[in-house]
Amino acid sequence: MNTVDPAEARRERIERWRGDRRLLVGAIVASAAALVCGFVAGRGFGSLFEAFRTMAIDSVFDDRADGDPPYGVVWGTFAVFGGIAGVGLASGAMRRYQGRPSGPMFPVVLIFAASTLGIWESSREWLPPLAVGVAVDPVFHTDEQWGFWGWLLYYADRWLPALMLVLTFLMLWFAVRVSRRYAEMVRIRDWLLAYGRRVFAEIVDVKVQLGGDESGTRVVGATVTVCFVDPSGVRHWVTRRTKDTTIAGAEVLFDPASPTDDKKIFVALRRHPALSDWLPAA
Repeated sequence: MNTVDPAEARRERIERWRGDRRLLVGAIVASAAALVCGFVAGRGFGSLFEAFRTMAIDSVFDDRADGDPPYGVVWGTFAVFGGIAGVGLASGAMRRYQGRPSGPMFPVVLIFAASTLGIWESSREWLPPLAVGVAVDPVFHTDEQWGFWGWLLYYADRWLPALMLVLTFLMLWFAVRVSRRYAEMVRIRDWLLAYGRRVFAEIVDVKVQLGGDESGTRVVGATVTVCFVDPSGVRHWVTRRTKDTTIAGAEVLFDPASPTDDKKIFVALRRHPALSDWLPAA
């Protein structure tokens, strides 16, 4: 028998971890590991790309790189998995540290930036062609003129790092937008917790979202519609999506001065909700 309400214990556990400096240190260490792995993965991808580039601009009989062991590609492959793990750990630690429903996007930006640097450094070491414009056959001397792909891959040492840099800036732009939207959501939520109205709501509809894996079909989330009554006695219906499959009731947090403003309506589907349990408008 347990004399402590599990919902209250869960909320206290989440709030206890929020702001814990150990999580911040863990996020920094994981981010640093992701940076290193991203750089190694970028170099490994660059080495692999060089092999395809050499086949396009030189003959298959060009054996200048045959004696080099494929350490770059092998370590790059391991680094990909290490980078994914590092990003996941950093994002999870920051999620708990900030008490947010999902992790930030910036660890992903870091690994993109490190991969870009790794690809750029690798491209500085790519073998030059035996002859510009011609795939030289040093064995049978059946040289061939480059086509479109030959010329394209010849300049890959320029456009591939540039392409990765553009993708990195796009990811940074997207992460900044997500961060600003989250900061605005937190500002509204905290204001409502201090000055808004918090009422119990009625769950009127639940649409379960199913996903498949090796073990079969499982529930991966739900779309929940709740109904609440504002101070004027008017009923309102609000729909929220959640990945949490434990729905133990519903509470609504809203601004009584503007109960129809969906951006100022938050829904919690747990008893004793933590800050991260309040669901904003999509």
